[in-house]
Amino acid sequence: RDYQRPVMRAICEEGVKRAICVWHRRAGKDKTFLNILAIQAMQKMANYVYYFPTATLGRKALWDAIDAESRMRVIDHLPPEIIKKSNEQQMKLTLINDSTIQVLGTETLDVVGGNPYGVIFSESAQHNPLAWDYVRPILAENNGWALFNGTPRGKNWFHDLLREARLNPSWFSQVLTVE
Repeated sequence: RDYQRPVMRAICEEGVKRAICVWHRRAGKDKTFLNILAIQAMQKMANYVYYFPTATLGRKALWDAIDAESRMRVIDHLPPEIIKKSNEQQMKLTLINDSTIQVLGTETLDVVGGNPYGVIFSESAQHNPLAWDYVRPILAENNGWALFNGTPRGKNWFHDLLREARLNPSWFSQVLTVE
């Protein structure tokens, strides 16, 4: 969809390291971000994490979710020829270049370790903001990137992050309403 292109261009072509997308329900947030993640993981061998507020939500929304249009799991939108190994229990993929992509929850704040180069926070408003505080120094050290998506849920840390991103020219930010 054309409204998904700006964030993909910013991360995949322009090298932006931080992005926040506040999109309405059914806008394709996770499919868009999964595609960005796959592109980045194939370009640089590293560890990548797709965070959800809980591991259960990650399994339900990304790992096991069936896409209504294609009638296939959302995670299976990644081309099978780039997947070397899949671990259902750990919700972890190893790609042919040895990059790893893992779906994790932040509910226990067990987000350090694994030295991720790229992370995605899906449904960001529901995350404990400490998860970002814990991951941020890792990304700063290895010059990694972070993407945030979600829908508004009042004035919370995600709202504050959007406000900060809009003031910071090194961030990409986009707000899409149903209109």
